[in-house]
This record gives sequence, structure tokens and C-alpha cells, in this order.
Amino acid sequence: RNKAVLLRFGFTALGAFVVVRTIASGSATQPLFSNGCTGSKLQRPGDLDLTEPQRAWIWAARCVAADRDDAPAYLEAAWHVTDAWWLRPLALTWAISLGLGARLYQPATALSKEDQIRLKQGRQQRQRQQQQQAFQTAASADRLQKADVQDAVRALQRIELPFFATSGQWVDSPLSGIEIRGNPRGDALQNWRVAASELEAQLSTELDRSLVVHLVQVEEKRAASGQRIFDLLVTDVPEETVSNESFMLSAFSFLLTLACATNLTSSAVLQTMGAVIAPGLQLPVIPLFCLLTLGELARYLAARSAGVTTRPPIFLPSPQIGILGAFSGIQTPCPSRAASLMVALAAPVAMAAGSLLCLAAAATTTFTGDEWQALHKLPQMHMPLWPLELLGSSFHPLAWAGAHGLIMSCLALLPHSPDGQAVWSCLHGRSFTKRLSNITLFAYPMIAILFMSAQNTDLQMLPLLWTFFLINFSPPQTDRPPLEELSEVPLAGRLVGYLALAIAAMGALPVPLSSLV
Repeated sequence: RNKAVLLRFGFTALGAFVVVRTIASGSATQPLFSNGCTGSKLQRPGDLDLTEPQRAWIWAARCVAADRDDAPAYLEAAWHVTDAWWLRPLALTWAISLGLGARLYQPATALSKEDQIRLKQGRQQRQRQQQQQAFQTAASADRLQKADVQDAVRALQRIELPFFATSGQWVDSPLSGIEIRGNPRGDALQNWRVAASELEAQLSTELDRSLVVHLVQVEEKRAASGQRIFDLLVTDVPEETVSNESFMLSAFSFLLTLACATNLTSSAVLQTMGAVIAPGLQLPVIPLFCLLTLGELARYLAARSAGVTTRPPIFLPSPQIGILGAFSGIQTPCPSRAASLMVALAAPVAMAAGSLLCLAAAATTTFTGDEWQALHKLPQMHMPLWPLELLGSSFHPLAWAGAHGLIMSCLALLPHSPDGQAVWSCLHGRSFTKRLSNITLFAYPMIAILFMSAQNTDLQMLPLLWTFFLINFSPPQTDRPPLEELSEVPLAGRLVGYLALAIAAMGALPVPLSSLV
């Protein structure tokens, strides 16, 4: 019986192969073929010459040859209209073989050279898209997703762990990650470093990726009773390496700021935009960049002492005073609020200290260089900030550098500036800082507009430019929380922070001196 089945199958396949070869050689009968039949090489014979099963099988073969989506439905219909049971498998094999053979042996259309180039470019583009999708899929597989929330909660629902999870949700602020609510056990808060290491090991094992656990203080309604409540914020391990794009942007901004500062007195465009130095005079560029370097070096050393990686600074040019300062942020989270406060205050305080030294040197030193003495002709009516008006009509160049450095330090500590946001967040929490930052972001340029006068129309330019830089070039995740918000900032740190914020608010106030006295 097996031999009979094999012989029947072999004769059927051989017959189908002979039919296909006959079709390909061009010796088939004309009623089966035509070049104008809806994309197929098969032509339906006349209805009067064939029976209904024959028409059904030939039409099914045409559908297979045309690669239509409904070809299986036509094959099934032809199967049911065939009464002879032994003829059904033979007819099915014949229809499929004939259709596939016609599709396989139909001559390919000749493509022009332009079409071939377009086809090749389309293939290359599809390959690049597939490679990019594969890369994105592989990258997303190693990062936290919303689907990992339940797994993270289940991983921490164990009695032996220092934190028992009750619920969790995906959040995008202050960082993208999983916020887990629960109850700390025993002395977990007193020995949080040990507890955090245990929780990170448990979560990394369960979710099969390296993770970081933050202990964040709840600033919502459920913490309004005065009791301090803490949640866990589980995030991916931040990259410690800085991208090449960041270095390129830092280098480009430095060159642009250097060009703006050195050409402030010689460029007609900068003069029309409200430059405070008259044409032909000289700006003390080297002392100003030394103050910027001192501030960024202090930030780097403070961050390194706290075990934090910083981003390359973005230098800010100004068509009025040449240099506005620099934006810099942290790449990895600080260990505590005190460390975050130290890193945020390092650059502005160091720059302010260097500026005071410049003022002291200017008060005790005489300089008679012609290019510095040309600064005595500085037009006072175009002063964008009141500290520059205190210099008077005749001053030492280091006095300008000192006043300019103090202005850059004050701008850096405004509530809507990156360093100012970090300081306010350490002292009063992230929610209060976010509200204050949103208010001052719009209030700061509005103050300049209100105090603008006909004699000092350039007063609003600097606050508007500073707001523009903050909106477009502020470092990302300025409200990044530290690893733990359990420990408070020491009293000395709080006093220094409040004093620095108060001085910055007064020093960067965009009003003329006549309105303050």
C-alpha cells in the first residue's frame, strides 16, 4: 500500500513537472496563456468548452500565478465542486504546480538604468532601516520599560529585604524609571548604603540588568502630615562616558564665545545689538576666561570629590558684554543633598571669589596701558546690569573683569538657572523648586521690560538672551535627585546657600542703578 501511494505521488509530481516544462518551452496550448490577464500568464478558457470543476481549478491556478491573497479560497472552492474524491488531490497538485510554474518562469521585465539605481537605493535604505530597528530593539531590551514595573514590585515583596514593596508605577520625572512605594524595615534608613546595595542586587538579579536605586522623599499630599515618607526610584545605570556630540558642542560654543568677546568692539553687528564697549576699544578677555576656567575647575574638583561625573560646559556668548558664563551639569547622580549642594555652588562661588580678588587688585594697583585706559570712555547709558554702573567713568580693567565675573556668578544662581535650581532643590525640595523656576523664567525678562526706558532700550536684551539660552541649551535633568534624600544639608551649608542665593538675586536684577537708590 505504501508503494502504491509513493508511485501515485511520483507520477503526479512527474506530470506536473512535464506540464510546467511544456509551458516554459512555449509548446503549451494557446488557451492557457495570454500576456494581458491581470498580472498572470494564464488565460481562462471559454466557459462553453469546460465544465464547472475545470473552470474552478483553472481559475484557482490563475490566482496562484497572480500571487493573490485569496488564492487559498479559490483552491478550497474548486476542491468542493469536484465530486470525484480521487481527482481532488491530483487537481490540487496540478493547479498549484501550474500556478507556481507560471509565476516562476514568467520573463522578468527589463529595467532601465535609472530604475535599477532606484531599486538598489531602495534595498540599501530598507537594510539600513532594518539594522537601525534591530539596534533600537537590542538597546531597549537592556533598559527599563513600563512592562518591568510588576516584576520590580514582586522582586521587593520579600520579608527578608530591607524594603517591602506595596505598589509601583512608571514615572518620567524627575527621572525615567520605576517609582516603588512601600515600607522600610528595621534600621534600613539608618544604614541606607547597605540597604541600597542589597536592593540593587535583588532588582538587578530579577530584572537581569544593572540598576540604580534612589531613596526620594515624597513631596505630595500623602506627606502633608509632617512625617517624612520615602519611595524608591529605580533607574538604569547612567552612562559615565560623555558623548562626542557634547564635546563638539562645548568646543563650538567656546569658539563662538571667544569670537564674540574679541570682536565686541570691532564688529558693526555687535555694536548695533547693544555692545557696551565703544568701537576701537578693548575688552579684558583673558581675565574673564580665566574666571570661567577657575569656576569650571572648581566644579570638576567638587564633583570628583563626591564621585560624580560632569558634562562638558556650554559657553554662552553675549552681544552686549561678550560673555555670559557657562552651563554645565552632572552626568551621574550625587550621593546626597549635601554633595549636590557643594557641586552646584562650587563654580559660582569660586568665580565670585576670583572676581573679588580682581576688584581688590584693581583697587591697589595702577595701570597706565593705553589699550586699557580706553575703557574709560565706556558709555554708561547702555549698561545692561546695575553692578557695571558702579564702576563709574574711569576704572582699572581688572575692575571690569571683577564686576563682570560677579554678574556671571549671580546669573548662574538665579532660581531658573541650572545651578540655582540645584541649590533650591537641596534646600526646599524639587516640587517647590520647579514652581519657583517656572515663575522666575517669565518674571526675569518681564522685570527688564518694565524698567526699560527711552534712554536705556538695551536693558531688556540681556535677560531675554539669558532666558533663550536657558530654554534651548540648559543641561538635561537639572532636577536629578541624589541617591538618597534622607540626610539633611548641614546648617553651615544651608547658610552659605541662602546667602549665595540672596546675593545672586540682587546682583542679577535687571534694573538701572537709579531705580535702586
